[in-house]
Amino acid sequence: MAAAGEDLETVARGLLQRLAQLTGLSSTYLAETRLREDEQRILFSYNSSMIFHIPEGVTLPWSEAVCRFVVEGAPNYSKDVPRAFPKSSVARLLEIRTFVSYPVFASDGKFFGTLCGASKGEVDIEDEILDLMRECARLLGRRLKRDQND
Repeated sequence: MAAAGEDLETVARGLLQRLAQLTGLSSTYLAETRLREDEQRILFSYNSSMIFHIPEGVTLPWSEAVCRFVVEGAPNYSKDVPRAFPKSSVARLLEIRTFVSYPVFASDGKFFGTLCGASKGEVDIEDEILDLMRECARLLGRRLKRDQND
C-alpha cells in the first residue's frame, strides 16, 4: 500500500481512506497528543459522511477525549460510546456512538497519539478489521519522527 519513500502524510491519508472503507466508519483520523499541554490535534482525517465530519487541524482537550480513556485502559472499540465513555465531553458534544482507537508509539517507544475512527451511528466491525487497524497504528508509529513532539 505504501512505497518505502513515501512520507507520513501520504501513507496516513491512504491508510485512513482504506480503513474507513473497511470499517464503515464515517471518519478515520490520526491524532497527535501533547500530554503536557492537554492537547490532541487532528493531523490527518478522512471523512466519508457530511453528517459526521472530523476536520484536520482541530485541537481538542486530551483530558476529555475518548482516545484518552482508551489509552488508559478502556476498550479499543465500542458501539455504545455514551455508556462506555460517560466522562468524555468530546464524545457527548460530537454525539459519537461508535468509536475505535489504538495508541500510536514512535519508533523510540514514546507515546505519539492515536489512530481513531468514529461515527454517529452504530457500526459493527469484525475482529479481523480491528486487528488490522491495531497493526496500522503500530506501522504508522514506525514512520514517525519524534522531533515534532515532546
